[in-house]
Amino acid sequence: MAKETSDLRTWLPSIALFGGLEEPTLKRVIAMLGEHHFEPGAEICKQGEAGRAMFLIRSGEVIVCRDDDQGGHRRKLVRMGSGEFFGEMTLIDIQKRSASVIVEKPSVVFSFGNRDLYKLYQEDTAGYVMILQNLCRELSRRLRVTNNRLHSLANEVDEEDTRTLIRPAIKG
Repeated sequence: MAKETSDLRTWLPSIALFGGLEEPTLKRVIAMLGEHHFEPGAEICKQGEAGRAMFLIRSGEVIVCRDDDQGGHRRKLVRMGSGEFFGEMTLIDIQKRSASVIVEKPSVVFSFGNRDLYKLYQEDTAGYVMILQNLCRELSRRLRVTNNRLHSLANEVDEEDTRTLIRPAIKG
């Protein structure tokens, strides 16, 4: 099934990452998107693998999961649906995937890769900057949510556990 560009020109600006883009930039981004169809149980991203693209959920539902350090237990972190995106950290860092993403319901997902972002930088600097600003806003929003959750969790444990919970491990 080919991308419906008129539908995407309406839908894409409703996603925080692509809000505020000028029409020429929007058309350029739509041309870069890869369309993917997944069935339940498919793994879109695997924790620990190198990432090259982020994903936008057009329809369906996915679950973001994380395996514990021993690899024996998978914990579901968040359920995502239409209009949400994941894997965006790969556009700004070169770290391995921090989580796996498993398809829960049949899904149509669009990919936007780090090469696409670089191409946008070369061709449309203003559009590139807008996407980066939107990405920073979204990462900041997600960090604030995480901070609130950590704060709530810290209130549930004693002071000694709180220091361990909040302070990053020092390796040496």
